[in-house]
Amino acid sequence: MASLLSPRRDRGDIALAATEPTVVLGSGERPELPTVAWLGLAAGAGVLSAVCGWVLVTGLVVVAWLAAEPGTLTQALGVGTQLWLLANGGGATLGAASVTLIPWTVTLLVAWVISRAAGYAARLGSAESPTVIPMVCIVTTLGYLVPLLAVGLLAGGPMAALRAGTVMLVVVAASAAWGCCRARDSWPTDTWPSWSRAIPRAVAAALLLMIAGGAAVLATGLAANRERLTTMIDSLDAGVVGNVVLLVGQLAYAPNAVVWAASYAIGPGFTLGNGSLVSPAATELGLLPSIPLLTAVPDVGPGGVSHLWWLALGVAAGAVAATLVVLARPTARFDETTLVGGLSGVLTGVAFAGVAWLSSGDLGRDLLSGLGPQLLPVLVMATSTMGLSGAICGLVLGLWRRPRRNRSRRGADTETNTTDTETNTTDTDTDATSTARTDTDSGVGGGTGAAAEDTEVIDARVPGAGGEPGAGGTTDDADDGDELTAPVTRRRSPAPTGSRPGSRTPIDGADEPTQQIG
Repeated sequence: MASLLSPRRDRGDIALAATEPTVVLGSGERPELPTVAWLGLAAGAGVLSAVCGWVLVTGLVVVAWLAAEPGTLTQALGVGTQLWLLANGGGATLGAASVTLIPWTVTLLVAWVISRAAGYAARLGSAESPTVIPMVCIVTTLGYLVPLLAVGLLAGGPMAALRAGTVMLVVVAASAAWGCCRARDSWPTDTWPSWSRAIPRAVAAALLLMIAGGAAVLATGLAANRERLTTMIDSLDAGVVGNVVLLVGQLAYAPNAVVWAASYAIGPGFTLGNGSLVSPAATELGLLPSIPLLTAVPDVGPGGVSHLWWLALGVAAGAVAATLVVLARPTARFDETTLVGGLSGVLTGVAFAGVAWLSSGDLGRDLLSGLGPQLLPVLVMATSTMGLSGAICGLVLGLWRRPRRNRSRRGADTETNTTDTETNTTDTDTDATSTARTDTDSGVGGGTGAAAEDTEVIDARVPGAGGEPGAGGTTDDADDGDELTAPVTRRRSPAPTGSRPGSRTPIDGADEPTQQIG
């Protein structure tokens, strides 16, 4: 057995080698798939989203059929398919009633599924390829529209298929683009000018404010009429299954109700059938269905002063849009901020009018037709209110930033003047130094190329010498103890090159005072 204390020996058979790093599963890095693979995933994302939406709607209808047992399973599946077409914008035919009011809760859920599935497919594409996002969006949209159009033609007819295809073309394409851009962290606005990137954010923020204000209006109306709400629910006596179905149906149309309430706050209001109008100024109603959500509608007659306070919501939305856009232009003049603020408010009004139009539709014929906001009044009121408030807000922000900008400019001018003064002083010192060096270099003996010397003549009094300088003294004068004044010459070497102005020139050993008598 070898001793543990034996010296180490070199092993010549050991070699070190570097290897390539291996990809660990679950490390966060996803491998890039071939083009055919991620395009197949994109197509599957579209088809899967369509199937998920159909299963969700039809499944709820089948559950209600199992609880109530009206009709057969085939009829329940047919009703579920009609409602799925309705959620896709194609409308539904339920008996003699034609329904075109889109339940936007279901549509938004489907849009969320599309964005997640499309984002997953785009994440597996090539990181350097700029065509991954558009290709995934196109293939995902086609994957959703093909089964939708097929079912629409079979169950609803050409017009239903056309309406559904038009609506979902926009919804699916926008959702897929959002998911792809979010997954790859690449946005179309990255190539825009810096000031224009704030426009989509400003419009989105103002729309979110309008949605939040509409939700507040709806909640306030339900809270103010809670006794009427309780009485209606008790009078329906729908049972457990009926109450669940009623709740699900109202949740499906909750976004529509919120947008209607926001239209109420902007001024024009909305209609609940022919001959009815709900607005802050006045409310006129006809016969309404027994839906608990409609108890939030105010009483018939002129509106109170408290209802008019909701008109400030549109003003606030325009101000928010203008503020976000103006803050992205810190150097703009007040006239530019006024124009930009007004345009941002107008864009927000146009976008809100489009959302309000999409939330309207029919729940049947006659009294239940034409539900929701009217496009033209909402467009005029929203653009004028938000545009005016945005322009005023932009003007105020521009004037408020103007004194601050002027102070900054004055401060910058002061610093510039100070810097110029210091530069002039430095130049003067440099000129003086150059002049001093020139005078030194042109001293005595400078013409012959030798080192110039300065000669300084001073008076010195030598003990024992009498008389004036330049006169001969006598022994008697010296004996008398008088002092003799004689010139003394002191020689100084020239200042070396590169010496600082005002520095003393060193005196070498030969520059001792010299006494000259006589």
